[in-house]
Amino acid sequence: MRTTAAVLLLATCFFVGIDCYSQDLCSARFTPKSDSKPLTAAELVHRVLLHTPPAERRHLYFGDVEFILRCGTQQDAAELFAAVRNTSIQMVGATVVEADRDAIRVSWDDGFRPNLGAFRFNFDTPLTAIPHSGEKVLIGGTYSSYSQEPFQINMTNPSFRAIP
Repeated sequence: MRTTAAVLLLATCFFVGIDCYSQDLCSARFTPKSDSKPLTAAELVHRVLLHTPPAERRHLYFGDVEFILRCGTQQDAAELFAAVRNTSIQMVGATVVEADRDAIRVSWDDGFRPNLGAFRFNFDTPLTAIPHSGEKVLIGGTYSSYSQEPFQINMTNPSFRAIP
């Protein structure tokens, strides 16, 4: 069941024919092959949450979590975040967008379109080695909070290392 939850949204997006290069993914229309009516991003998010048992939501891929938080209704986003809060993730090959002594903001590439730097990893102790913008890293942390404006997912308990 864990694998099913982890790939549900990715498979759904593949089968509904997402315009992956749309500037604003949340305003894109999705047309499931089994339905005649195109779905908005919010409707797709709601459908995914209906088909993903609450206990399995913490296993969703971090890109799926970002899509749901960014494009879902406030209620759907809150419901998902309640399930993933305090869940640890690891991002392999994330790209540093910006970094300072206290935090690293990264973006990731899902193979379809590069994503904005929505994940911010906050460090309790100041970093001694600060990665450079554009550097690839292996970074992990725990979902802590998120904000809609500007859209950002905050992570705590981070660890990272540069990928040569």
